[in-house]
Amino acid sequence: MDLLDFGQKRICVAVSGGIDSVVLLRYLKTREGECGYSLSAVHCEHGIRGEESVEDMRFVENLCKEWQVPLYTFFEDCPKRAREEKVSLETAARHFRYESFASLVEEGKADFIALAHHEGDEAETVLFRLSRGASLTGVGGMSALNGYLLRPLLGWTRAEIEEYAKEKGLSWREDKTNFERDATRNKLRLDILPKLEEAVPGAAGNLVRFAGLAREDDEFLYELAERLVHVEGEEVAVEFCEKKPLFRRACLSALKRLGVTKDYTALHLENAYRLQGLERGAKQTFPQGVEAEKREKGIVFYVKKPLFEEAKAEEKKFDKGGFDGGRYLVSVSSEPILPTGNGWKALRVDGEKIPQDAVFRFREEGDFMQRFGSGRKSLKKIFNEEKTPVSERAYLPVIAAGAEVYVVCGVEISEKVKVTPDTKEILYIAIEKK
Repeated sequence: MDLLDFGQKRICVAVSGGIDSVVLLRYLKTREGECGYSLSAVHCEHGIRGEESVEDMRFVENLCKEWQVPLYTFFEDCPKRAREEKVSLETAARHFRYESFASLVEEGKADFIALAHHEGDEAETVLFRLSRGASLTGVGGMSALNGYLLRPLLGWTRAEIEEYAKEKGLSWREDKTNFERDATRNKLRLDILPKLEEAVPGAAGNLVRFAGLAREDDEFLYELAERLVHVEGEEVAVEFCEKKPLFRRACLSALKRLGVTKDYTALHLENAYRLQGLERGAKQTFPQGVEAEKREKGIVFYVKKPLFEEAKAEEKKFDKGGFDGGRYLVSVSSEPILPTGNGWKALRVDGEKIPQDAVFRFREEGDFMQRFGSGRKSLKKIFNEEKTPVSERAYLPVIAAGAEVYVVCGVEISEKVKVTPDTKEILYIAIEKK
């Protein structure tokens, strides 16, 4: 199947102005009529390289105007953001880009964001992660299609991209920072990979193929490991298993369900595995207040209860003023809300379809929702399907009328309040941890 066989979908190309993204834009433009999709572009101005960066933006604007491609432009002071968030400039810039991409999809301006990653980028990523001691999951590399992210050039080599640009007479901008050897990835791209190709011709392609096989194997192992995981109320149980690759992945799945996605180490997982051989009641502490305890049939993960329960607000009639729920603050706006990068979804609903008697409150026994295309489901089942952290479920505000839930803030909306072409009032709902 052709990767671009999307019919009437909208593809937005991330265009920096460099050779890779210019080639991608031209390639997708030439296939627009053949494949039936509609094309647009997005440019992210990071506020990093002064006038040179502004000239990149102008180049992209002129290119899109010449090729008759609608353009969306986003601006951010990434150096300032890096200081405020206490992250590297590279990380701040990446967060900015992907938040911009997500906003286009969430606002209904694009179905897919096309990125210009190619074989060389994939090989560089795999080599970088291998060098840092990544696991099988870590070296899985990039996918040609991952959610709404599309990478049509992933099978192209650098030589093929340059040849295409030459053949089509394309011009592009050069980012001088790509040639600065201070950054580790630049060293890999400029020095290590060329030497590796010289010593072992085809090394880059072999690294990419290895990444694909690793990803397939890892996905299969996780599929098997999920059979060991069982959500039981506010606890997540992992069955005993002597096969460490499966048990380790099952533990990671359990931790994710409890909201732990970082700060754990290989030693944490090794100690959890050893719990199986200890006496019943033996425990292992994990980050964010999570404990693992040996029980009769497996290892049970749960969030250690605080001495005092966290305060939650009383229910409040739904309105555009939002809701202060205690742990989470809910914002309701008639204007689009950009993703906050906090892991929760920014949702949009048809404001006129929310019942007059709807209120902000928290989950209750018997709550249900009409899910998209799958009928009525209990809130518990929806949380399980969305893999919502168990530790957060009691504190996530919902918008409900009686036992019927129309919005689980940060997670999902009901089929009954979805936005359609006839919608007159779109409301945007987002949550932020206080």
